[in-house]
Amino acid sequence: MKDLIVESPLNEQELCVKCGFCCDGTLFSFAVLQAGEQGDLPEKIEQSYSKEDDREFFKLPCSYFCGKCTIYDKKRASICSAFRCQLLKDFSKDKITQTNAIKIIENAAKFREEIYSLYRQIFGKDYTMSFRDLLVDLGKFGREDSENNSLNKSIELLRVKCNIFETLLIKNFKSIKNFERLLSTSMEMT
Repeated sequence: MKDLIVESPLNEQELCVKCGFCCDGTLFSFAVLQAGEQGDLPEKIEQSYSKEDDREFFKLPCSYFCGKCTIYDKKRASICSAFRCQLLKDFSKDKITQTNAIKIIENAAKFREEIYSLYRQIFGKDYTMSFRDLLVDLGKFGREDSENNSLNKSIELLRVKCNIFETLLIKNFKSIKNFERLLSTSMEMT
């Protein structure tokens, strides 16, 4: 199998290293592998390998991500060098400056931290989890699980913040087409 290695310009690499949302579980719960990659991956990725039907993947957040990729300059899964988020695509097409791209990343990280902080405040859980895992955990709480109206309001506020953040992720990082589809669907509902 031929390795897919994509060498990005340094200014694009700087954005990727600054961000990491595709590695830390903010954008996705898993990363898809190419057929046959399993068995030739770094150890920690092999340990989180899974297969469902014909899809092979590893769970995110990546064990090699610690504020930034710790194996960025080493052999890793093809998706790690091939994935290009919407922000990176826009930057490479000169639709956004590097300064503005960095501001988007920093503001998204700050907003995500506000969500984590509110989550910890509500549930008293003092451990780090990915945004995707937070969404799954939050989904376990029904709308009326508590008789405590103040707690219900706090949980609803957290859900609203998560929805806003997810919309920002779709618009800025996932795909403009998905964002436009989301907007047109919501307009049809009104």
